Amino acid sequence: MNSSFDPTVQTIVGKSVDEIKAELFKIHGENYEIRGIQPSLTPGFMGFFQKSRVKVLYIVKQRNVVNTKEDFNTSKDEILKKVGLENIAVKQNAQMLNMMQELSCQISELKSASNTTEKHLTIQKIEELLLNNEFTHSFVNNITSKIRASFPLEELEDFDKVQTQVVDWIGDSIKITPKIIRKLPHVIVLIGPTGVGKTTTISKIAANLILEAKRKNATIPSIRFITIDRTRVGAEEQLRKFGELMGIPVDKAETTEDVKQIFEQYKNSVDYILIDTSGYSPYDYENIGKMRALLDVPGLRPDVYLTFSAEKKARDLEKIILNYESFNFDSVIITKCDETTCYGNVLSVLAEKNKSIAYITDGQKVPRDIKRATVVNFLKNLEGFDINRFHIDERFPEDN
Repeated sequence: MNSSFDPTVQTIVGKSVDEIKAELFKIHGENYEIRGIQPSLTPGFMGFFQKSRVKVLYIVKQRNVVNTKEDFNTSKDEILKKVGLENIAVKQNAQMLNMMQELSCQISELKSASNTTEKHLTIQKIEELLLNNEFTHSFVNNITSKIRASFPLEELEDFDKVQTQVVDWIGDSIKITPKIIRKLPHVIVLIGPTGVGKTTTISKIAANLILEAKRKNATIPSIRFITIDRTRVGAEEQLRKFGELMGIPVDKAETTEDVKQIFEQYKNSVDYILIDTSGYSPYDYENIGKMRALLDVPGLRPDVYLTFSAEKKARDLEKIILNYESFNFDSVIITKCDETTCYGNVLSVLAEKNKSIAYITDGQKVPRDIKRATVVNFLKNLEGFDINRFHIDERFPEDN
């Protein structure tokens, strides 16, 4: 069997068509097409003994086999060219990605630099003062936003003017519980975590009610203590001791019915009923709920004061307020003010929660170490601020 190559039509001679097809399949697989079949004779010896053969005409549809070195080199070049282009594309994509990342970093740096540049020195200094007084970041951001909105660039050069305005804004954020004359009996309930001095504080309130009446030459008010503190050892004894010194009887209540009976018994004969409660962790939801139910007495209408110490962190104070909200309190009493000089954390949270301040305590002595809260008292204790005392006294008169 022999074959010849024609770029268009090729021929192959064999004993039979089947034999030729088998040979073509070996060479080209299925990528050929037969175009013609012709009989053929091969010459014999001296013109004799000729053999009958078959000649097949075919074309190759697609060549998958490289038969020459030239073809191989051509295929190799095409492959390398293709791979090269792909590699170039990959490199270009990587370079583009790197450029985008670098550009993003540069933009961030420019923004940071821009912010630093735009943040006037006066604003930076005010921020430092506020943070040093432990105001929360949200409170500080609110103040700086007000500065930008209120002061043109040229007025920011006047630090004293900006500082005075910031102090006024802090004062405006502080709500003070007003003095309100209640229908008798005036019921006051102190709630709050353990260890904040509720028993001592409620005794101070009672003592000051008596002293205020004496100063005014008024009738000494009739006062009654109720303790529902069942957690702290000696709490009842401590309250009874204060009660004996001031001539105030003490009743103990363990159930809602107890509170109801005591209230019904004295509601028409006393001026004040002061209720001391158990101190629980702000995470003790169950007992806080039970204590709230204990005070669910018709007609009681108490003024409820959340009591906490001044050194509480903002996050802890937020948790305390949240878990005592079921008592529907509007006012707070800040104790242990003698143990800290910074009130920013407390003032920030109370402003955010819209709670007013009734009293502050700054020691253990009864009745001396308690006073009604005033805006001026907080402002004059701001650290680092140059406080214009005449201005804040005029701006925030204590009798308001």
